[in-house]
Amino acid sequence: MSALHTKLLRDLLHLRGQVLAITVVLACGIATYVTMRSSYRSLELAQSTYYSRYRFADLFSHVKRAPDPVAAAIGEIPGVAAVETRIVMDVTLDVPGLDEPATGRLVSVPERRAPMLDDLFLRQGRYIEPGQRGEVIASEAFAAANHLSVGDSLEAVLNGRWERLRIVGIGLSPEYLYEIHHILFEG
Repeated sequence: MSALHTKLLRDLLHLRGQVLAITVVLACGIATYVTMRSSYRSLELAQSTYYSRYRFADLFSHVKRAPDPVAAAIGEIPGVAAVETRIVMDVTLDVPGLDEPATGRLVSVPERRAPMLDDLFLRQGRYIEPGQRGEVIASEAFAAANHLSVGDSLEAVLNGRWERLRIVGIGLSPEYLYEIHHILFEG
């Protein structure tokens, strides 16, 4: 063994506490990196699976009014796999427990449950019954923020008239994961 190797071993022996501390810091850094990278990949997979399962739309467009043939024409554009239209309306809500009216967003859904773009994932309750006026599925964030559950009712101004809306389900939609407005889905 050369004199330099002997000196190195002697110095490492004298500095063993510092060497151990540096080793532990490096190990913690590597473990943190591996953990964060695994968490990121897991979240990416969960997002991708959720968006795929509930058919998150790749493109959205908002128009004031458009006749039904416009949707059919859009569906004929090369590369367009599916087109769905819906009615979206912001309304004034009288939410129990709030001193002032709230603003909510009503989003139409088909009368009969069928796979659709931006499909609903029901967390509680049921889907809307065909022909039952005033039934809604509330977004989970809206229901939680306002302490609402299945069976509760709200009053809303729809087309200038007060209407009673009864919550029959609580759900999520990939379209509204981050909610600025709280959402109700109406049949």
